[in-house]
Amino acid sequence: MELLASFFQAILDLGSSVFMPLVVMIIGLIVGLKPSKAFGAGLTLGVAIVGINLVVSYMSTSIGEPVQGFVETLGLQLSGLDMGWSPALGLVWSWRYVFLMFVIQIAINVVMLLLNQTDTLNVDMWNVANQGFTAFLIYCVTGSVVAGFIAGGIQVILELKSSDATKYQIQELTGCPGIGMPHPMFLSNIIFYPIACALDKVFPAETKLDCAALQDKIGIFGENHVIGFILGTVIGLIAGQGEQAFATGVMAATALTLFPMVSKLFMTALTPISEAASAWVQKHFPGRQMVVGLDWPILAGNSEIWVAIILTIPVALAVSLVLPGNTVLPFGNLMNVCVCAAAFVSCKGDLRKMIVISWLMVPILCWSASDFAPMLTQLAQEVGGTLPEGGLQLAWWGMDIAEVRWAAVEACRGNIGGIAAIVGYLALCIPYFKAQRKEERAAAERMGVEYIGK
Repeated sequence: MELLASFFQAILDLGSSVFMPLVVMIIGLIVGLKPSKAFGAGLTLGVAIVGINLVVSYMSTSIGEPVQGFVETLGLQLSGLDMGWSPALGLVWSWRYVFLMFVIQIAINVVMLLLNQTDTLNVDMWNVANQGFTAFLIYCVTGSVVAGFIAGGIQVILELKSSDATKYQIQELTGCPGIGMPHPMFLSNIIFYPIACALDKVFPAETKLDCAALQDKIGIFGENHVIGFILGTVIGLIAGQGEQAFATGVMAATALTLFPMVSKLFMTALTPISEAASAWVQKHFPGRQMVVGLDWPILAGNSEIWVAIILTIPVALAVSLVLPGNTVLPFGNLMNVCVCAAAFVSCKGDLRKMIVISWLMVPILCWSASDFAPMLTQLAQEVGGTLPEGGLQLAWWGMDIAEVRWAAVEACRGNIGGIAAIVGYLALCIPYFKAQRKEERAAAERMGVEYIGK
C-alpha cells in the first residue's frame, strides 16, 4: 500500500507541466506520430500549461490583492478562512486514503473505454484530488471509506459522460480538435443549462452579448484590454488604492490581453496529436471517436469568463456579510472559476446569462463552504497541518460542484432536503444529456465534422 502511495506521489511531484506533456507525447508515439513531432507537441503543451498558470496567477494578483486589502482595511472577519482551491486540494492530498482515487479513476476509465461507454481518455490526473475531496466529505459524514470512494467513483463516471456530451462544443469554443473536458466543474452544467434555457426568455439567443458583440456595440470600450483596464481600475478604486488603481487597471488589461495569446498554444500542441489519434482510432476501431480529456485552462482564453468573475467579486463580498448561516468570507478564491467557466459553456458565452448564474450561485458557495469548514479543519489537525490563529476554521469558498457535494453530504446525513436535492440532480441528468446530443450535432455541423455520439 505504501509503495502504491509513493508511486502516485512521485507522479504528482513531477507537476502538471511535466507529467501531462509526457503523457501526450507517449500518446502521440502510440498513434504513430514521429518522435520529433510528438516531443514538440508535448513540449508546447508544457509551455501552454505554464503560460496559462502564470497569467491566471497574474490575474489573481492584480484583482485579488486590492480586494483583500479592502477587506483587511474594513476589518471584516468571519470564523471561516477561505484558503482558495490550491491549499484546499493540497490538504486533501494529505488524506491517507486519497491515492486510491488514482486507481479507481484509471480503472473506471479503462473499463468504460473497453465497453464503449465513453470516448474520453482522461489524462488530467491532477483533478483526482477533486474526486478524492468528494470521497473525503462522504467519509466524514458516514465514517465509511467504501462509501466515500463509491461517491468518488460515481463522480468519475459522470465526468466522463459530461465530457462525451460536450466534446464538440468544447472543441468549437477552444478551436482545439480531439479534446474533451472531464473536469468536475462542468457537472454543474446539469443545473446551469436549464437555467440558461429559462433565461432565453429574458435574453434571447439572437441578442447574445459576448465580448465580440460588446465591442461591436461600444467600439474600443468592448476590447479585451480596455475592459480589463476599466474593471481593474474600478476594483482598485473600490479597494481604496487611489492613484495606484490605474496600475491595477493596466495589470488587469495585460491579463485579458495575454489569455487568448497563451491559449492558442494549446491548439498548436494538440492539433498534430489529434489528427494522428483520429487516424489511429479509425484504423483500429472503425466508427469510434476518442478524445483526450484535459483540464479547464484550455478555455481560459475566453475573456467572458474573466469579466463575469470580476463582476461577481463585489456581490460575493456583500452577500457573505449579510447571508444568514454563512461563516466564510471569500478571500483566497475570489477568482471564482468553477462557476463562470462552466457557465460559459452552458450559456454559449452570453455574458448576461453567465453573470446571472454566477450571482445566483454566491449564497450556495457561502453555505457549502461554511458547512464543510469543520471537516477541512479536522483533516488539517489530523495530518499536523498549520491552523489559523484566533480559532478560525479552514474553508474553501468557490469549490467545484459545491451544490452537488452539499446535496450528497446532506443526503448521507439523512436530511430530507439533501435527499430531494440529490434525487432532483440525478433526474435532471436525463433531459440534460438528451439536450446535449442536439447541441453536439449542431456544433459538429458548424465545424463540418461527422457527429459520433453516445
